Amino acid sequence: MTFIPRILRPLHVLGICAAAFVLSACTVPTAKQAEQAVPPAVMESSLRYQKQYLLTAGDQLDIVVWRTPEVSRSVVIRADGQISLPLLQDVTAAGLTTRELADKLTQLLSARFVDPQVAVVPTQVRQAMVYVMGDVGNPAAVPLRNAATALQALAAAGGVRKSGAEADVTVIRLMESGHLRAFAVQGPADGQPAPYLTLAAMPLQADDIVFVPENGRSQVSRFLDDIVLKPLQVFLTFRLISDN
Repeated sequence: MTFIPRILRPLHVLGICAAAFVLSACTVPTAKQAEQAVPPAVMESSLRYQKQYLLTAGDQLDIVVWRTPEVSRSVVIRADGQISLPLLQDVTAAGLTTRELADKLTQLLSARFVDPQVAVVPTQVRQAMVYVMGDVGNPAAVPLRNAATALQALAAAGGVRKSGAEADVTVIRLMESGHLRAFAVQGPADGQPAPYLTLAAMPLQADDIVFVPENGRSQVSRFLDDIVLKPLQVFLTFRLISDN
């Protein structure tokens, strides 16, 4: 079973919702925008994350305890979401704000020191990301600073594959209303350059999902390969062995 840190679980569930949304939206290609509700727990966690930065694995922090240099440290949140400090056991930091972590450390240190004053200073934190999925060269999470537009995100993920439908690229975004909104990136003009011009003009926001579906020809080819050609090859191999 793959371990998913608690801070990333809402994004994991959101990704599953988005994938299901894409599959359902693909049946209505004429709609330029569509919406689907997401679970309330995912929405609550996402809004909290947007309003206040939540610490996550890999973040680097300076823990400063006033007049107590022997406890003050620069730490990195481990993959299990915890940090280690002198005189304390492992402390869970992932999923907390810096203020919540400071209050937690203050409470723990109060058992050893009188009126400890703790400050948590992030020195390196998680970058804002967008997620490129579907029929692209290298599906990946891409830093938003390198993907201001949908076209830049696709380029960073290896571009649209030959089997991908570049004219049907969809940008999926979680709205404050609690709905996933799909923006079908379709060019107003005919001709091959039209979708790319539209993709270049489509700005992205943090945690957007850029999805590239397969084109119709690729879907038919895959169907023939999986349902007809591979079983036929197995059958012929079996007959050849049996005849010998």
